Amino acid sequence: MVGRYRRVFPLTLVATLAAMVSHGATYQPLWAQPSPTIVCSYDPSTGAANPLGMRTFITMTETGGTTEVSYEQLGSFVPGPVEAVLTNKRALIFPNTSIDEARQLLLNTDQYYQELVGFNDPEGFGPVNNTLVCRASAVAAPPVPPRSTAAAELPDLGGNTTREELPNLGGPIVGGPIPTGSPTSQADAAPTTFYSTIAGLADGNYRYVSGPADERAYSDQELLNRGGVLFVFSKQGNAVIGNYSYIDGDSICVTGRVSGNTITGQAYPADGMVNDLETDVAFWGPATFLQVRRPQGDDGQRYYGSATLELNDFSRINAGGSLPPSTCQ
Repeated sequence: MVGRYRRVFPLTLVATLAAMVSHGATYQPLWAQPSPTIVCSYDPSTGAANPLGMRTFITMTETGGTTEVSYEQLGSFVPGPVEAVLTNKRALIFPNTSIDEARQLLLNTDQYYQELVGFNDPEGFGPVNNTLVCRASAVAAPPVPPRSTAAAELPDLGGNTTREELPNLGGPIVGGPIPTGSPTSQADAAPTTFYSTIAGLADGNYRYVSGPADERAYSDQELLNRGGVLFVFSKQGNAVIGNYSYIDGDSICVTGRVSGNTITGQAYPADGMVNDLETDVAFWGPATFLQVRRPQGDDGQRYYGSATLELNDFSRINAGGSLPPSTCQ
């Protein structure tokens, strides 16, 4: 896994980081959190056609480690003093199964999907799976304890941190540049649309940094002085793969599907080492952007089978001199 993994930083920046780390190692603790509720459903705002038609929907919900797959078909109007609609709804329950695992089961086992919809569909669950958009509910962030000397330049990204307290380089919020003369505060900015999110980006390679920033070229030294988190990634459709890294610390490869500014999938630490979390959710490092759980894999090549990366407080900058990873494994 690690042998095929590409690091983000050029050699000159690596040398600078090595000098900093020599004065004190950066420790990235994992803070246990309750599991968020994850919902995957058809979103008409993406522009994709619903393979089930406009009156039938499949929704997947993961709560407390159990996934429910519901099939709902709008029926006919029932006459009466108040307008009512008769619907047909049934659900398939997967106990102790993550939403990612349930999707694979539906893709690989035709019987599950046939029982859910009540008929034999030769195309199976695949077309529906390709249109599902997943969102994770927010969870309360714990206070962040003091960090070591090497992490002293990191901004305080704990759960109580406001956007105004992040390093302010005078740029727009995530989702692209705000036109000249427009307000840069989140309250005054234009409402978020599909095309102003990560999911709405054209296919290609991108680099985002935590906090506000101008959409311009930043040097490695500027980023090192700034601190925070970088996410360098490639996007193809709703598939994203990228390197999530603390500017003066460790990195982890994240791969999955994007919905809005949220990526759900798996995360592979560069050193192949993970914490044993069982079913608990934990933040990866001191910032609260990346949540991980479900360690999997062999010794020395382990990864998190479930990861959620929130990029709402990230801003786009220049792509930089290094390509994103082509694979996390």
